[in-house]
Amino acid sequence: MAWLVAGAVLAVLLLANSIRDYLFVSQLLAVQQVRRQLGQQVAALEQKLRRGATGGASPVDVLAEVVDGAPDALLWIEIRRPDGSVIARRGSAGARVFSDEEQSARFRAREPLYKVIPAPPGEAVVEAFSVYGSGLAALPRPPTPGPGPPTGSRSAVIVEIAAPLVVRDASVIWPIRRNLVINCTGALALLATVVIAGLGFRSYERGRRLELQLEIARQVQSELLPSRTEAGEPVRVATVYRPAEQIGGDFYDVFRVDGDRTALVIGDVSGKGVPAALLMAVIHGAVRTSDWPESTAAHERESARLNLLLCDNASGARFASMFWCYHDPHSRRLHYVNAGHCPPLLVGHREHGVEIACLDAGGPVLGILPAARFEQAQCEVRPGDVLVLYSDGLVEATNPAGEEYGEARLRERIATTGEGSPDDIRDAILASASAFLGTAIPRDDLTLVVAKFT
Repeated sequence: MAWLVAGAVLAVLLLANSIRDYLFVSQLLAVQQVRRQLGQQVAALEQKLRRGATGGASPVDVLAEVVDGAPDALLWIEIRRPDGSVIARRGSAGARVFSDEEQSARFRAREPLYKVIPAPPGEAVVEAFSVYGSGLAALPRPPTPGPGPPTGSRSAVIVEIAAPLVVRDASVIWPIRRNLVINCTGALALLATVVIAGLGFRSYERGRRLELQLEIARQVQSELLPSRTEAGEPVRVATVYRPAEQIGGDFYDVFRVDGDRTALVIGDVSGKGVPAALLMAVIHGAVRTSDWPESTAAHERESARLNLLLCDNASGARFASMFWCYHDPHSRRLHYVNAGHCPPLLVGHREHGVEIACLDAGGPVLGILPAARFEQAQCEVRPGDVLVLYSDGLVEATNPAGEEYGEARLRERIATTGEGSPDDIRDAILASASAFLGTAIPRDDLTLVVAKFT
């Protein structure tokens, strides 16, 4: 929040500074233009005084001729002697603008003497000039009392002239106006950005909290899944789980039942994100807590019960496919129910070559048909056989050309690596899928479980 406040303050300061600079510079340029015009008027008057060619005209007439020739109206023009006595005046001058000491000091140092004063309806520039003229009988220099050198015919006067403070040439002001527009636009854009960011700050904070909650959910979900490759008798297992998003809908599990039997589970909940993860957690809990591996009847009963649970508590758009089985090493039988999941592949090396069987018996997906029936199937498992369980994120992965990886490529890869360890088979399948996808980004969760019976 602090950076939003700092950004707003910076934007306001930039806007205020841009306006202040524009007003200062524009006034400075306007003053220079007015002073230049005033200097031209005084120069014209001084030329008449220097020539002395007034033809006996009065000071007022001389001033009138100068003022009438000016392109812009002057507020006043006044000629006075150094002692302050007024010789002639044109216009209505206000109070005395410059003191005698101020005039003497500035003229002695040859510095300009001017001020900007209030003059309704705006401001005015007043400037005083020291002018010398000769031969003008109307402007005699008063005699100096007492002995002294003759003063001659050269007379010194002070000309005070005032004009409204207005811009005379707009082309001079245009560059700073352009800079004002640019700077104000930048400041307003920054201020608007800060305001928009401030309005969205609450949403940002809410998003951050949601992201943190998603990270916690991801950690919880990862803790529900086996975190390492199982290495033991009579089944060795290698797994991989790659969610397409932060939280996925796939799940799997591998655990021991009654000491020597091994249960393997894989499932896929429709959709992605938090809703799929919540439904996955419900199914995972039901699989772990029920007695389905005890018998064929228990397996079928718990399948129907789980289906009814999802139908009653999940919306119609939420369903799940699942394959769950348990291996009995004494009978060398694999008991399974496939509830609409991708058929796992059981690979065996026989005398006549590699044999691959699809385990697809069981029933429909869970959570759609409340009265659905599920039947357990069994198959023989020999030492060295490999069971590959996978989700549709593997076989339906699409390369940049729009072609799916497919079950045929999976079968081919399994047939050539079926005699390796579970880790070797898993890595070979992943390498094959990665080479097929190329630069394409997976759009679905990918889950793979490779179990080898010893």
